[in-house]
Amino acid sequence: GNGNVRFSICVFFFDNGINFLRKNHWKEHYDLSLQLFDGAAKCSFFIGDNESLNLLTEQILTYARTFQDKLNVMYITVSALSYASRLPESIEKGMIILSKLGQPLPESTSDADIDSCIEQTLFMLNQNSDRVLMNYKRMTDSSKIKAMKFLTRLETPCGMARPDLQPFVAMKKVHLSLSHGMCPFSPVGFAHFGALLARRGNIPDGYRYSKMGKNLLSVIGSNEVA
Repeated sequence: GNGNVRFSICVFFFDNGINFLRKNHWKEHYDLSLQLFDGAAKCSFFIGDNESLNLLTEQILTYARTFQDKLNVMYITVSALSYASRLPESIEKGMIILSKLGQPLPESTSDADIDSCIEQTLFMLNQNSDRVLMNYKRMTDSSKIKAMKFLTRLETPCGMARPDLQPFVAMKKVHLSLSHGMCPFSPVGFAHFGALLARRGNIPDGYRYSKMGKNLLSVIGSNEVA
């Protein structure tokens, strides 16, 4: 209740800011325009105003100058599809974006593929002690952080609509964390990888990495929610 009221007030201020923009604002005041439309889109999403969200999204996708500048509203779109129970569409759109970020997910999977990826992931993890992983470098590459954010957004929809894909989402997050550093989206990736190992009969490593996910959460926090 109170959250919706606050977001509704924010929408009012963003709308007023947008109304004050001049006709050629995307050319003359690009940064301000992008910030106002991004903010209005996010607030519209949170209050469930899909009509406004669609209009704002269309403007950003039309006038944003770079792919990176479109990512915030793309993330909101993927989230909105998920919350509307349009899970296959949410997953498909998320996979397209991840491919453009250089982090593709497999179109089709098999148990053999999962076992191979688990083996590779465990090999990468075993190059470091638990103590080293708990004090690992931080992720600084913004495109990799964005990819981690989209992967996190896809975990729940994949669990419901594409359970064959969910293991690869979790392991992709672990791979990115090991290659580029830990970020607030890393802990849940480790926890889900541990759960995957336990489900496939590797209880010791499953417990180890689920516990590591919990411990990482206390060290670097989590931004799992949009």
